[in-house]
Amino acid sequence: KQLMDGTYATLKHGVPSVTRASFSLSKFRLKIAAVHKYSPHPEGHYMVFTLDPTSRNFVLRNAKGVWHTQENPEGKGEGVTRVWLLCEVAIADVLPKWIVDYAAERAMPRATTWLKPQVEAAATLWLKKDNLTTKRPSSSN
Repeated sequence: KQLMDGTYATLKHGVPSVTRASFSLSKFRLKIAAVHKYSPHPEGHYMVFTLDPTSRNFVLRNAKGVWHTQENPEGKGEGVTRVWLLCEVAIADVLPKWIVDYAAERAMPRATTWLKPQVEAAATLWLKKDNLTTKRPSSSN
């Protein structure tokens, strides 16, 4: 896939990688970037993220965390995956506590609500692709 700067990247499941993503935090319109380091592991893949040092600003001093996937948690069945998000954010001391609390209360649930519908939609497409490529033409007798 060609990126905006003209370079190419190939990301594959199960292959360690490092990526950088830029985005804007919705209500606060803070432009930030995160560095993601993906590592496959037989007991669950994980992706460590950190705030890109060039994105530090007056409000957001630091951020770090990890996304971790756990397949078949508590024996719930094949095809069931639990996604964990653990993170820590350092905010400027000059912000009132109520703003920080509001942001944390709203931001954490929003950080994960997109995940289930996106993954389920992608899985549906992947399953359709697999069905198309694995079907064999029937022979006529």
